[in-house]
Amino acid sequence: MRASSIYLGLGALFLYGCTSPKKAGEPAVLTIGPEAVPVSEFAYVYEKNNGNSDSAYSQASVQEYLDLYTNFKLKVAEARSRGLDTTQAFKTELGGYKEQLAQPYLTEKSVTDQLVREAYERSKKEINASHILAAVDMEADPRDTLAAFQKITSLRQQILNGASFEVLAKTSSDDPSARENNGQLGYFTALQMVYPFENAAYNTPKGQVSEPVRTRFGYHLIKVNDIRTAQGEIKVAHIMVRATQGMPKADSLTAKRR
Repeated sequence: MRASSIYLGLGALFLYGCTSPKKAGEPAVLTIGPEAVPVSEFAYVYEKNNGNSDSAYSQASVQEYLDLYTNFKLKVAEARSRGLDTTQAFKTELGGYKEQLAQPYLTEKSVTDQLVREAYERSKKEINASHILAAVDMEADPRDTLAAFQKITSLRQQILNGASFEVLAKTSSDDPSARENNGQLGYFTALQMVYPFENAAYNTPKGQVSEPVRTRFGYHLIKVNDIRTAQGEIKVAHIMVRATQGMPKADSLTAKRR
């Protein structure tokens, strides 16, 4: 039996024990070593995996699944006896299963609905913005994080005192493209930028500069240049006949006629 299969069996059994209904003093359907498997445990697993089957609850179906479940329990018992439930690989895989199971319960539906509505309303508009970046990693040393924050705060104060946003973007932004575009990002709408950046852009009035905004890239200043109704998207297709620069004139004319 492969180790990953044993880890899966152990993980399934561990997680099952947290969710299955058990009753005190009920009869056991089978016993593996010192462990008695109660009827309710087997019934819970059987119904979960066979409840929609056409042959569900037939004697043959129940017996077949009991044989499979007995083999499963034997393999898990063997894995435990070999100490595989204490390995780091098992603990890591089990942690992943627990996280997957917990996620639906940690996501509040009302919050999700609110974010969907927010994205829909924002998608009706497009924002033209420029930005200045003081780059710093999310896991950076606190001193580096403070230095980036102080830099972006200083730049914002200079802008409020009359300095050109575009000039400072070109000379001081850590975004390499700012050397060419002066920090200009063009038009964008909802779900096209990381959320903290989008949130700040949509909450900054036209012509104004945002407070420093933290994203995984660092600290940003955002200047909103324009806000317009969303233009939508255009889907296009094209046909091309290749005509390279410097090719013979006759070949170029032939390509054009074609």
